[in-house]
Amino acid sequence: MTSIKENLRQTIFLFFLGVPLLLLVSACTDSSSEDTSGGGEAMGEASGEEEETNEAEVEDESEGAEELVETKQITSWFPQVENAGQYYAAMEGFYEEEGLDMTVEPGGPEVSSVQIVASGQAEYGMAQADQMLSAVNDGIPLVAIFTNFQTTPQGIMFHEGEPVENFDDLADGYDIYTAPGAGYWEYLVETTDIEQEQNMVYNGSNSEFMSNEKAASQMYVTSEPFYLEQEGVETDYLTIAESGYSPYGDVLFTTQEHLEENPEEVQAFVNAVTKGWEAFKEEPAPLYSYLMGLQDGLSEEQMAYATEEMQELVYGGDAEVNGVGYMSEQRWQTLIDQMTDLGLIEEGMAPEDIYTTEFLQ
Repeated sequence: MTSIKENLRQTIFLFFLGVPLLLLVSACTDSSSEDTSGGGEAMGEASGEEEETNEAEVEDESEGAEELVETKQITSWFPQVENAGQYYAAMEGFYEEEGLDMTVEPGGPEVSSVQIVASGQAEYGMAQADQMLSAVNDGIPLVAIFTNFQTTPQGIMFHEGEPVENFDDLADGYDIYTAPGAGYWEYLVETTDIEQEQNMVYNGSNSEFMSNEKAASQMYVTSEPFYLEQEGVETDYLTIAESGYSPYGDVLFTTQEHLEENPEEVQAFVNAVTKGWEAFKEEPAPLYSYLMGLQDGLSEEQMAYATEEMQELVYGGDAEVNGVGYMSEQRWQTLIDQMTDLGLIEEGMAPEDIYTTEFLQ
């Protein structure tokens, strides 16, 4: 899709190409001004009117070309390198290149991007794939258009040295901290020896985990192990995907209505984020300073650590062949089946109800 900036460059080129022709017409008019019939005067007036009309048309086209479509997205958390595609696009002006005046608004523990997008306060949001299925099951017509992570970076961490090799081992007296209603927790209770009574509510703090050797906790493989090591706490972990429950991570979505009414805008958004992830893969370091300007507490060391951990999660799997952001019908169907079996969603949902690859390059 041709961007608005490209249209502007073409318009300006055509304008300056036409200037010498207008001057030539004006010169011819002046040389015939002695014609007493009045025809020369009339020609001059006509040429002047045509010149003014052409200039007005070019000006109108230029003004139209400079107009960007205002839109907003809500991320899943505070500014972080895990959302590199969106932030790199903002840093490098990829949204503007695609004709968008994009506001990137950070999420957080008290922010529901699903509710914000559903209420029309933003056009795009971010959530885990199973969260999206729950929303659609509740009657919120969302559609996934891109996934940041082919493999979710979510996992369960435990203290290094603990005799844990698989999820069944966590059934041996561990307190396990997870967010309320997490789909993967219900799956672990159903498919492993873990008991529902072991669940403790994760409140965003790792203090309980740090003080209890028999504690396990939800985490992102790109984040908590690094920060806890700085505190002198060594950890090990199992990824959620290792359990067989593998939802796409940090999925970008919009509403069905917005997609149907604004397909070119959706395409522009996906194009910009794709460019962001591709540029980040080639040269990640410039994004670090940009993010540190947006969020206190970030460090280049942590972001470099996360970047290394993210490579396979973002660019591996199906993305190796199909490109970053890709989603498959099989993966969505597997997740739908798992959540249906767990009683988390009603029967009858199909992959085409929840995602599209129409906008992926």
